[in-house]
Amino acid sequence: MSNQDKWYYSVPGVLVLLFFVLGPLALPLLYKSPKFNQATKIILTSLVLAATLLVFNLLISSLRQVYVEMKQLEFMLK
Repeated sequence: MSNQDKWYYSVPGVLVLLFFVLGPLALPLLYKSPKFNQATKIILTSLVLAATLLVFNLLISSLRQVYVEMKQLEFMLK
């Protein structure tokens, strides 16, 4: 079975792995896939990194809010 026959090198397979399953950990599959040209690989890499940064920023914001709420709860319970 050649690289072009494997499902995880197909366009839908790589896109699903990039944006819904593995995120930036799927970038090696993107770069090994023969179905994407260099410009598309660069654009998709930028999009995945931007999405990863957005999710990381949302996580940090959420954790800060949880910390504030816990401090307020602790103050109320004293």
